[in-house]
Amino acid sequence: MAHTVPTEFTQEKNKQCNKPTNLYTLYDYDGEDNNLYFAEAKSDMVFDGITYTAFPIMLDPISESTTGEIDSIRIKMGNAGRIIQVYIENYDLRGKKIGIKLVWADLLTDTDNYIEYLFYIDKYDFNAGAAVFTCSSKFDVLGVELPYGTYTRGVCRWIFSGTECAYSGDQTVCNKTMADCRIRDNIDRFGAFPSVPMQRTYLG
Repeated sequence: MAHTVPTEFTQEKNKQCNKPTNLYTLYDYDGEDNNLYFAEAKSDMVFDGITYTAFPIMLDPISESTTGEIDSIRIKMGNAGRIIQVYIENYDLRGKKIGIKLVWADLLTDTDNYIEYLFYIDKYDFNAGAAVFTCSSKFDVLGVELPYGTYTRGVCRWIFSGTECAYSGDQTVCNKTMADCRIRDNIDRFGAFPSVPMQRTYLG
């Protein structure tokens, strides 16, 4: 995944003082072509007509092989207020594409000056403080033969009244907790894993 670097981009990089910034796009997170946009910055940033929300997000250093390819990376995101946890618990993010644009804060109006890397979420893990995504540079993360799923401690993974849930009562909504499931006398179908350590989720 080698890149052609614009001349102006190189000139900005070589300045003694510059403001490099990573902009992140999580594509189609919900299966309905909606994206999430984050900026590794202290304030929101607008680039190419898109507003990237300032967020506590950090990318491990990227290194290329001698052929210009990148095998995998790790992205760490703050989970204060359970913002990221909500997305992880409600959507299957494995295989979703993440674009990372390296831009210069001084050149945001010039939409040709950036380098973009594309990755695909391979696995993720989170706790009360942060979520860590391990991403592959090749779209081979869906090439698995064994079933996989998200294993959470207290949030049911089934679609309410769906095949796995099998609830057929009068209630039309459910907050996916064990307490709600018990009230509906459907605890045998509860799709979470109370034995998972507190405040952690695993993808297997």
